[in-house]
Amino acid sequence: MSPIEAFLALLRSWRDRGAVVFDADEVAAPHAAVTAFDLGAFGATAEALRTDSALVGDTLRRVAGVRAEVPLSWTGTGADALVGASTRILDDLAPAAEALAIHARMMSAAHLILGEVIDDYRSAMTEAAEPLAVTMSTGEARTELGARLDLVHAAGTAASRAVNDGIGVLHRGWRSPGELVLAGER
Repeated sequence: MSPIEAFLALLRSWRDRGAVVFDADEVAAPHAAVTAFDLGAFGATAEALRTDSALVGDTLRRVAGVRAEVPLSWTGTGADALVGASTRILDDLAPAAEALAIHARMMSAAHLILGEVIDDYRSAMTEAAEPLAVTMSTGEARTELGARLDLVHAAGTAASRAVNDGIGVLHRGWRSPGELVLAGER
């Protein structure tokens, strides 16, 4: 059960006792982005980017090593062609490798930050969804649930904003002259 669903279950139990009136869609709306966000998949993508970046970087280092070693052991037209080809490969791929490394670091940092935000969100939501004492009067429950509704609204708004802003920063950082379009699910 998601954190917002747990809180809505608490509200429903007290609505039946007349302590609170609410619209479930309205209460859940601020939580839309944080609920839809898949931190695990985001982290897996960040890890894949780090791995791919390391592989590309290693490949470029190997090509540079070949370029440096060829003149020491081989001369002539073939050696010149190999050095020229390896130089062109390095010149063509080095900017892409650097961009990939930057994107991998950005996504990894975003994953860590969003993980902390979501942990804080879940913590606040867990506290908000704690059951009220069964001996609590309807008036006391109404006051307590009103305060919790405010907390839940703020938590959902802040966490969803962090998710949307984090994805937005990545999107702006990854734009290219060809306009890279990030598609798919969050």
